[in-house]
Amino acid sequence: MTNPPPWQNVRDAIESAWPASGYRDLGVVVGCSGGADSVALLRSLVESVRQPAAPSPPRGFLVVAHFNHQFRGRESHADAEFVRQLAGQLAVPLETECGQGAEQDEESARNDRREFFRTVMRRHGARYLALGHSRDDNVETVLYRLMRGTGPAGMAGIASFRPFSDDPSGSDFVIARPMLDLGRDQIREALRSINAPWRDDASNRSNAYRRNWIRNELLPTMQSQFPQAVPAIARAIQGQRQWLDALQPVIDRWLATVQIREKPLTLRRLDRIGGEAETELTATPLRDQAVAIEALRRCWQRSGWPLRDMGQFHWTRVFEMLCGRGPDALTLPGAVEIRRDPESLTLVRRH
Repeated sequence: MTNPPPWQNVRDAIESAWPASGYRDLGVVVGCSGGADSVALLRSLVESVRQPAAPSPPRGFLVVAHFNHQFRGRESHADAEFVRQLAGQLAVPLETECGQGAEQDEESARNDRREFFRTVMRRHGARYLALGHSRDDNVETVLYRLMRGTGPAGMAGIASFRPFSDDPSGSDFVIARPMLDLGRDQIREALRSINAPWRDDASNRSNAYRRNWIRNELLPTMQSQFPQAVPAIARAIQGQRQWLDALQPVIDRWLATVQIREKPLTLRRLDRIGGEAETELTATPLRDQAVAIEALRRCWQRSGWPLRDMGQFHWTRVFEMLCGRGPDALTLPGAVEIRRDPESLTLVRRH
């Protein structure tokens, strides 16, 4: 029995993670940088939507979205031209936008690109934003978080599907990442097998960005001693993701018991909760630090507050305040101020 060709393996993996029946009648914006991962994702989705064996024509649509940061001058414009030609070849509408071209940190660049995607989704009435993150991206993300002192949820890596944002303007949109089980080398081999070109970003070889250092220096060093480090870490991430998914109903119950109001965010002190709520502690472990921290993280997301600089140390400080320990006032990264009164905590972000 012969093995399926490399491109078919990639197609099958994407279809398994995200069956075409789930999006072919809806709108999908596909973020495409011109790199191998996003090119493979775009080609796969186009082929899946246009399958001749489908019982009926698709009622949905695909749109390609390319954000040109203009960081690399001619190379950036060549990437944009490559995506324009690819979209034309595949007969898929294209949306593009250019950034300022000035040097930015990773988070600012990501925010600019994210706002562009949000605008494109609104304009077209799309439901999904499809992004081509691979298994290697997931492993690099977890290593990055680990070195910043992440908690258990950070070790769960990138979610395959998640709301675009928790604020009302983005809650109807869903980010889909159906390539998290595919390795970077596997994706490139598949594209070569069908003579499909892609663009290589030379800036990925620079270690100016920490994620690039993880990719170019840390992981190769790890693999010199543990050749299967990437798939092994990926399996650990999958276990953490299953743990986090199982925890979601518990977090829902915690918030239902503890949160008084959303604006301003006000939470009951855990050391003041008693009576009927106390009898439900076995079902809702209010004083379990892991549950509380993941619930607090959700509050941050809903409020649109920055999570990047919130390490495990900061979450632990907030949990201690909820339990009646530590100071009565605290300022956290992102200018989030917490004040504790006899019955509750109030959290406000100062701009």
